[in-house]
Amino acid sequence: MEHGYGAGAAGFGPISIGVIVWLLAVVVAATWIAGHPQWRRAVARVGDLLLVRRLWQWGVARFGAATSSLRARLGLEGIAGIALISGLFVVMVLGVGFAELLGDVLEGDGVVVVDHPAARWLAEHRDLWLTKVLVAVTHAGGPVGQAVWLVLVCAVAAIYARLWLPVLLGALGGGGIAVVVLTAKLLVGRQRPASPFALIPTPGFSFPSGHATGASAAGLLGAWILCSWVVRSWRAQVVIWAMTGAAIGLIGFSRLYLGVHYVTDVLAGWLLGAAWAGSVILAGSWWGAARRQPV
Repeated sequence: MEHGYGAGAAGFGPISIGVIVWLLAVVVAATWIAGHPQWRRAVARVGDLLLVRRLWQWGVARFGAATSSLRARLGLEGIAGIALISGLFVVMVLGVGFAELLGDVLEGDGVVVVDHPAARWLAEHRDLWLTKVLVAVTHAGGPVGQAVWLVLVCAVAAIYARLWLPVLLGALGGGGIAVVVLTAKLLVGRQRPASPFALIPTPGFSFPSGHATGASAAGLLGAWILCSWVVRSWRAQVVIWAMTGAAIGLIGFSRLYLGVHYVTDVLAGWLLGAAWAGSVILAGSWWGAARRQPV
């Protein structure tokens, strides 16, 4: 018979040490990258290496007139609908990892075998101070916190750049991922970890983690919007991306640590959120490039 698991003991166990080491590694890596501006040129070349920029330029050059005509006919609402459909398709293409995890969950094999042992091990090695921190993180990084963050970022970018595009992308990214998560949860219907593991009451289904998915989608999209329209300094951009990565990691991990999700729930959430954010970013980049082309 399983026993209940508490908030943990005082001190620093393996989980606490691991979290501290990981955060220090993020700080060290960000500091090093920020101190080497040449990485900015390397990052700029990624688009060329992946042919992304060339594909954008090719599409804009050939379909720029059609894009302007379509925008004139449909307006922003119609374009938003097309972008949503396109985003769903891109999510399906880019979400191979999510699909693999989904298959494992439905079939009960593969990576799923680590779920229960990991939940039990985390519950047995909690530390009191880390529990308090991660409870605060999981509450702050919930749907309300994510929505507030994305609204603030989009508002600042829209005012700073005098464009409606950041607001449109924020609405598409935040509203779209909420629908996708709700649909996935209802379709899969996976129950959460057994009650002995959970430290906080959490209703609803388990797969994928809404916190992890939303943090990934809102975090990546928000960081991209800030770095595209507001922040130009290389060091400031590195700080934004480092803090975003740390927040996404901590929010997702908090769900595992507090016993309300399995490993596969959080991994799938990160993948799904990143795929959705990536699709919105691609659509926003292409649309922005198309509007700058002469007709």
